[in-house]
Amino acid sequence: MTKSAKPRTQTASAETPRRFNKLLFLGTMVFNLLLLGVGSSVAWFAGLAIAQVYPNSRSEVPLAEHLFEKMSTWVAEGIIPAPVVTPSSPSPQPIPTPSQRLTEPQRQQLRIQLQELQGQLNTLMGKTAALETQLGSSRPTEPLEERLQILEQQLASATPTPSSGKQTSTPPSSAAISATPERRQNSNTLVVTFPSDVLFDVGSTILRPGANVILDTIIADIKTYKGAAVRVIGHTDNQGNPQQNLDLSFSRAEAVMKYLSEAVGPDYHWAAIGYGENRPTVNNNSEKNRLLNRRIEVAITP
Repeated sequence: MTKSAKPRTQTASAETPRRFNKLLFLGTMVFNLLLLGVGSSVAWFAGLAIAQVYPNSRSEVPLAEHLFEKMSTWVAEGIIPAPVVTPSSPSPQPIPTPSQRLTEPQRQQLRIQLQELQGQLNTLMGKTAALETQLGSSRPTEPLEERLQILEQQLASATPTPSSGKQTSTPPSSAAISATPERRQNSNTLVVTFPSDVLFDVGSTILRPGANVILDTIIADIKTYKGAAVRVIGHTDNQGNPQQNLDLSFSRAEAVMKYLSEAVGPDYHWAAIGYGENRPTVNNNSEKNRLLNRRIEVAITP
């Protein structure tokens, strides 16, 4: 029994150094890896700090940029295929901001200048619309520059040329007849008539851009009669549905009344009336007569 136990003791004692060597090897490997990681991190941060304090003064192209240029050359020469890029939908462009910070007084001054420019633009559009009406053409949806060019061409083509020493004049069109507001005095009431085609687009109840320039011609008359009763009356021709014409005339009268009341102040007695096609000035048997019937009347009674 004693002889058989000796080999077991020798085997156990031989396996102990092997296990110890394995653990020592693994521990050394883990320590080396940790040391390598810590050393690399320290070296990386140290390199960044040194690069900030002592930047490289050489003009050599970095290796990454050099490789990128090489790859671009190879793609251009067809050595390697170009990468496929999926197009993306364009993002909305942001509203540009001023390159410098503006103080509040500067912003206020710029707002005043912008309002003045907008007023000048409205004035120009109103005069353009009035001139278009006189020439019998209206293009409110086209750019202002194109409208002015068309008007210039129309005026150039309408210039009379002398023939045999005699000058011929073109008779005024129906649009030219109704372009200028008509003024008449009925007893103690001043009535000023505006053609609807100058103030509104076809079928619209919104004042055209620049219509304020035309309506401003009556503001001085209204201010002459302080506290007067001002009636704004809308009329249409007989084209279309009678009820729709009635509603259209009333809505247009309201739009004109709103503008004039805001322009002269609240010290007046305002009223908007719509007669539609019920009170024509002439028979609706021609385009010229229908143009005369489409009108806005402003009656001022002290």
